[in-house]
Amino acid sequence: MKRTLLIAVLVSSVVLLAVGLLFLCAATREPGRLPLSLVLLLIGGGLAAWSALTWRREQELEPERLADSIIDLARAGGGAEVSLAQIVAELNVPTEAAQRALGVLERRGECRRERRAGKDLYVFPGLVEVKAVRRCAYCGSEFSVKTPLHKCPNCGGELELVRE
Repeated sequence: MKRTLLIAVLVSSVVLLAVGLLFLCAATREPGRLPLSLVLLLIGGGLAAWSALTWRREQELEPERLADSIIDLARAGGGAEVSLAQIVAELNVPTEAAQRALGVLERRGECRRERRAGKDLYVFPGLVEVKAVRRCAYCGSEFSVKTPLHKCPNCGGELELVRE
């Protein structure tokens, strides 16, 4: 329904702009038509700008597109969890649109809702950072993966690469 209205407004603005240009051309012979042409151009331009901006905003609020923005927000936040209030505030979207997008993400399996401290948080397991360490299988000592070790300096056991 809203898209139909936007298309109708856009079409009428194009008609108003065309008639305004026609009257502007006619104003070269009869200067009395100049004010009418300027009014038609102003109204047509305003309607065209309003419909284009509203159309763009509607596109941004589509659940699939908004879901991608939510993932980017979670990734940029450094953590793998966001709250509904954080999404609404950071992305400047209505609560209903954010909930629809989170529903899309839950159906895709990209996030899950968890309740912590009386607050709903949306956790993105795919964005959790994985830490890798070298661990000795015998004594349990851990070493950074940056150090080029193959044997444990404490006990001489083989080091395994472990993800935590």
